[in-house]
Amino acid sequence: MALNTAIISGASDGIGAAFSKILIKHGWEVIGISRNEKKLNQLKKTIKINKENFKPYVCNVKDLKKLVSIAKEVNTPKLIFLNAGIYSPVNSSQSNIDTYKNHIDVNYIGVLNCYEAFLPKMLLNKNGQIIIMSSISGWIGLPKAAAYGPTKAALRSFGQSIRYDLYSKGIKVQVCSPGFVETSATSLNDFYMPGLMNVNKAAELIYKNMKSNKFEFSFPFLFSLFMKLFSLLPDKLSSYLIKKNIS
Repeated sequence: MALNTAIISGASDGIGAAFSKILIKHGWEVIGISRNEKKLNQLKKTIKINKENFKPYVCNVKDLKKLVSIAKEVNTPKLIFLNAGIYSPVNSSQSNIDTYKNHIDVNYIGVLNCYEAFLPKMLLNKNGQIIIMSSISGWIGLPKAAAYGPTKAALRSFGQSIRYDLYSKGIKVQVCSPGFVETSATSLNDFYMPGLMNVNKAAELIYKNMKSNKFEFSFPFLFSLFMKLFSLLPDKLSSYLIKKNIS
């Protein structure tokens, strides 16, 4: 029986690597895309079960032409996991234009590149699923996230929009908006991160929720609930609470 194929961008580290392992454990074929060849090879060495089901491809998500070439080589995906991204905390009182542009190029345009490259085969199959990795920082502005947060807000809006066109094509769209997860990205933060979650636990929750009918899912539960409430409060109150609790 043919294996289900998953496309995972940003597969070499963090949530992408942890989620790749879970899918492979459950019998999926994973097409792991990352610009970091060394980390992709290291990841493959750590896979203990069904190692042959991990197919690494070195590619920067900025490179649409190469992504399209990869899409032609691989099996029709059952899942497209749009996860590649970067994070740099910024002091917004300083000049950060190159950082802002790079976040847009990777976190937003890079996701669109992967979407455009791998969607056509899925459309032909009229069956599949797309998970877009957004963030709680896409709900409301957070400290140091002036480069990162806007890209995640854009991804959330993108997911909300494309579901209308893809539903009739048999494709389910979900947006995952986690809080703080222990990765190389969050290790850059020098402030308290409420509800900081282990990356493997986060990946397990994604696997669980991908089977649900939820459009957007978030974790950890209490922190995401508080942040959702903060996003609904008057700005004066929400900004005060965020400054007091996340700084």
